[in-house]
Amino acid sequence: MRRVEMRDSLRIEEELHVLYNSIQEGIEVAGKDGTIQYVNPYFSRLTGISPHERIGKNIFELSPEGALARVLRTHEPIYAHRSTIEECATNVIANAYPIIIEGNIEAGLVVFKPLTDASKLSDELEVYKQRIQVLSNRINQMAPSIYSFDDILGSHPDFVFVRNKARRAAETNTPVMIRGESGSGKELFAHAIHSGSLLSHNPFMKIDCADLPESLLESALLGYEKNSQGNSSDQKLGKLECASGGTLFLDEIGLLNEHMQNKLLNILQKKKFQPLNGLRTIELDVRIISATNRDLKHMVENGEFSEDLYHLLNGVDIPIPPLRKHKEDALTYAQNFIYKANRKLGKNVIGITTQAEQLLLDYHWPGNIRELKNVIEMAMDSVEGDMLNIKDFASLIEVVNKTEEIHFREPMALDQLEKKMIRLALERYGNSVEGKKRAAGVLKISLATLYNKLKTLEDNA
Repeated sequence: MRRVEMRDSLRIEEELHVLYNSIQEGIEVAGKDGTIQYVNPYFSRLTGISPHERIGKNIFELSPEGALARVLRTHEPIYAHRSTIEECATNVIANAYPIIIEGNIEAGLVVFKPLTDASKLSDELEVYKQRIQVLSNRINQMAPSIYSFDDILGSHPDFVFVRNKARRAAETNTPVMIRGESGSGKELFAHAIHSGSLLSHNPFMKIDCADLPESLLESALLGYEKNSQGNSSDQKLGKLECASGGTLFLDEIGLLNEHMQNKLLNILQKKKFQPLNGLRTIELDVRIISATNRDLKHMVENGEFSEDLYHLLNGVDIPIPPLRKHKEDALTYAQNFIYKANRKLGKNVIGITTQAEQLLLDYHWPGNIRELKNVIEMAMDSVEGDMLNIKDFASLIEVVNKTEEIHFREPMALDQLEKKMIRLALERYGNSVEGKKRAAGVLKISLATLYNKLKTLEDNA
């Protein structure tokens, strides 16, 4: 993985170097501590200051009130900022942007022209803003996959068979469709397939069709550009373009409406697309991995999903078994979640008692591995010793049965299970605002989502 990350870093660095050197505006880049790291050739032509004289000095000392220093302090973009480069007494007008990677500011970038060109800049400022923003978006979105096949644990023969099939699929560029219930690990498999492929050094992009409303899904996929009136500075690269040369992961593909199914089918057949409101035609160069918890074959038979799109996406079928089909692996997963929670919470839990292990093995896990993770995290939140015991799984016992019997024989609808988990979390943490915040955190949902679910429960009561 380190070698892959190095290749990514070198490739992005080369792209930036070529871009910066070709722009006919002055460009200066400084690290988060203010140390000047780069000036482009136009900077030197404009100011008469060579890279040797500029690089290594500190922008906070040279120009503490300039756009670059200000953007490093505020972490916010700055537009049309007038200042003077003291060494050459050159008045300039500048735009500056923070370079933020994974939520942290790493550097700042300023683009400027002499103030004498301000009349022209008034029409060009938005263009520069778009150019830098698009580049910033591309840097931020060029995220590699974060999991590999080493992260897919489990030794049950049926599960091992599916994992090996996914390994073989990773060695090709054939589209992959991952099927499985919610919480069974479909996204983990998608990451691993990308990491194990020849495309691993290129981007891995995800669109969750369940999270985005229909009105935003098309723009997320295709991106959008300035509208025909030219009065909008909005421009965003779509996931298809950002994933160029890599993998696009379409999660919950079965939720696409008919319009988006036809749009995606057309793109895959023609192997090209245009951003919304854009005139550019972009060649498609991505590998598609899709995932669903629905029976797409049945949906095709009922006319609810495009048959042509189904066959294009279903190059290799990866059916992930639900956890109840390989419950022997539950203890392996639990131990892995304990290890991660120890690091997060600063605890030193070494395992699970025999009685508690039997509880985990007896439960049928309708929410699959995701539910197991939540149960372990709730237990780790309250454990006092170095072993998780039966009392730490009070939440699971209550879900299994309101009595002290720990066997759960009858099926339960997932919405009923969700209600039980919400009520249990509120019983543990209370109905105060702070209690609801903690409950939402344990349930891995936002506070707003919790309030919406509580309102639904009240309406259906």
